[in-house]
Amino acid sequence: MKIDYKTPNQSGFSAIVLVMILMIIGLTLLTAFNSLVSSWQKTILIEKDYYQQFNTARSSLHWAKTQKWDVPTANWQCKEEVNLHLKTCIKKSKLKIGNFTLVRGEADKLYLYELASFNNNKLIIDKGNWLDYCPEKKHSDCE
Repeated sequence: MKIDYKTPNQSGFSAIVLVMILMIIGLTLLTAFNSLVSSWQKTILIEKDYYQQFNTARSSLHWAKTQKWDVPTANWQCKEEVNLHLKTCIKKSKLKIGNFTLVRGEADKLYLYELASFNNNKLIIDKGNWLDYCPEKKHSDCE
């Protein structure tokens, strides 16, 4: 039986090249996966912030029903609960149908609206009058 010895120039070179190629492929995949995870994290933070603002604005609208208000006028009247970060405003709606009061719940830059009736210094909000947009025709009437 004859043992064949390879010369030092031939042994292991292809194995080293194969390991380097596998390392480059692995590094590329890890970099792509890291970019994908970072993108997901940004999306989650944006959605979390939106839902926090949305829930605060909805809470402000609900809190408005428990407050006593002056008779609504063409200008916004606002009330604020500092501890809970709730802010709500009301004004007389310019809609031609019905005699509505426009109620706005605020949270940072997010506004939610409801149409309510006004009776005896209280807001009466019927189900189905919640809006995520201002119903007034002019944008300036919503600010």
